[in-house]
Amino acid sequence: MFDLPKKCFVNKFIPKKTFYERVGFSSNIKDDFVNIIDKIIWLYKISPDTLGVNKTKQVEEIEIFELYLKIRVLPKTVIKIISKSIPYPVLFVIKYKDEVCYSIKADDNFFTDWNEQINFNFKGINLEYIYEQIVKTIIREEKNNNNFSEILIQKSKREELLKQIQMLKKKIKTEKQFNKKVELNKLLGNLEKEMGELLNG
Repeated sequence: MFDLPKKCFVNKFIPKKTFYERVGFSSNIKDDFVNIIDKIIWLYKISPDTLGVNKTKQVEEIEIFELYLKIRVLPKTVIKIISKSIPYPVLFVIKYKDEVCYSIKADDNFFTDWNEQINFNFKGINLEYIYEQIVKTIIREEKNNNNFSEILIQKSKREELLKQIQMLKKKIKTEKQFNKKVELNKLLGNLEKEMGELLNG
């Protein structure tokens, strides 16, 4: 699955309660771990010792976890809790039967689509660079050479705009008053124009 040296391979089972008990008892959080997650495997540890690449102050290690699901949903709460519990970036491999998707945290938690063709590159001058390449691969910005922070800001702006556009389209469909509909369509046009400008950079 991953082009990594054998030294990086951990393949260690981690009990679910390791995470939900650490954040204090919450029935909702526990329910997500129990009802959604079948098992958690710490698959790889990417560090100076295992990969032979220097760490930086920002990224000292990268972990890869496999989450096996009982049901086909994106376990967003579970991923947030695990990401908060571990002091290093975690690349999640999310599996349900023969389907797979990936997630990683960078300001926000980003996800690929199910069964999206992904090729991760674990080569680079240091672990921070490798982490940035992982994130850029997941958000489909592999060829974007802009500042990493700026890439994330633009991504967040696009996602927020997309939410606004989708909500507005729903509102337009249900709006009965013609004048109000015209106003909403004008607003939609402005948002779509702004999205086009963001996409064309």
